[in-house]
Amino acid sequence: MDLHRVARKIESWFARHQRPLPWRETYDPYRVWVSEVMLQQTRMEVVVPYFEKFVKRFPTLRALAAASEEDVMAAWSGLGYYRRARMLHAAARAANGVVPRTVEKLTTLPGVGRYTAGAIASIAYNQRAPIVDGNVARVLARIFGSEDDAWGRAQQLVDACKTPRDLNQGLMEIGALICTPRKPACLVCPLRTDCATRSDALPVAKPKKETRALRIALYLITDRKGRVLMRRESGPLMNAMYHLPHGDTSLLSGKPLTVVTLDLLGTFKHTVTTRRIEFALYTATARVRASREWAWVDTGGMSSVAHPSYVAKALRIWASRPPSLPAS
Repeated sequence: MDLHRVARKIESWFARHQRPLPWRETYDPYRVWVSEVMLQQTRMEVVVPYFEKFVKRFPTLRALAAASEEDVMAAWSGLGYYRRARMLHAAARAANGVVPRTVEKLTTLPGVGRYTAGAIASIAYNQRAPIVDGNVARVLARIFGSEDDAWGRAQQLVDACKTPRDLNQGLMEIGALICTPRKPACLVCPLRTDCATRSDALPVAKPKKETRALRIALYLITDRKGRVLMRRESGPLMNAMYHLPHGDTSLLSGKPLTVVTLDLLGTFKHTVTTRRIEFALYTATARVRASREWAWVDTGGMSSVAHPSYVAKALRIWASRPPSLPAS
């Protein structure tokens, strides 16, 4: 295989067909970094609006480093996998206002692994650093007809290319748009004459993790000012974020609140990692005082309150049928 020819095809295709994404406007290293962290385990169409709001709120690395964790988590609310936000915040503080240029220096920052470091170095700084994510691994396996040594193959291509920034992004774009997990569009692939597989035979599918089906009661409790009672989680999952009181400990570690249940407002489905949850939202009353654990929250200011997306879903249901009874 002529690696130089393959690399040129990828770069040429990317130059013509790349999607217009906000972090590609200037390739500012900070914006590239934020985008790469957000794109881990999250679809592009979901990330773009969150990215734009996040960099508007924290426009520079120094602004992010100076922010409180609570503000950062509030800006990340709804995007999921919240450990990413904490590690990005910690790394911003460790970087002293400058995004490092090399993989070696980038990987000294909290939460920055080989892939993220390679993406920042190659995309922001055009360094010859390989990257391997799910899309790239799939493209490489099919081109070379083997799942072995993906990082070595990626290094060979980046060494053979003219522009590492375009090569690496081109591999990711081809994986996302053409060389998809199932039914790849081989007829329009720029690498169709070089590909050893020309099918979805590789990579071999791995067994999926077993999922758990849960049903959890949520309680919508208001005070006389119309504020909603929320609990600040202190466990391993979604730590330091605000949640509605819940009926058991199958999702969160906090002790369930003793309530008097009133009306069922509705049900909705939600996924948290391998948990497939059906939430049932009830109005309720309870005796509770504001504390470090519990707070009465004005839902008109939720943009400044760190909360997971299932809470936002529940509040939308409540907004369509606002409860009238305050907590006793």
